[in-house]
Amino acid sequence: MTLTGRFWFRRTWTGKLILLVEEERPRWFRRRGSTKLRWRDAKLLDLAETPLRALMTLERSYRAEFGTGEARRVPGPAPVAAIGGPAVTPRGKAPPS
Repeated sequence: MTLTGRFWFRRTWTGKLILLVEEERPRWFRRRGSTKLRWRDAKLLDLAETPLRALMTLERSYRAEFGTGEARRVPGPAPVAAIGGPAVTPRGKAPPS
């Protein structure tokens, strides 16, 4: 039973996300070398296997973008003053003078 490296997510009735992995399983009563692909829920040890290392790398890089989880303010676009006219904010109204 080896993992192919393909994965997918499904959502349960309660809203939890479940990681699904694809694995190759030998067929019963078949010649050697004949395998069947099937999807199953992932176990914790599946994340340590080589085919899913890309998933772990993706998770680490995604977290690195957002830091330690602290709430950060995302800077919006600065108001641009039109030549000879009032400044326009992202909501389209001029700031009070």
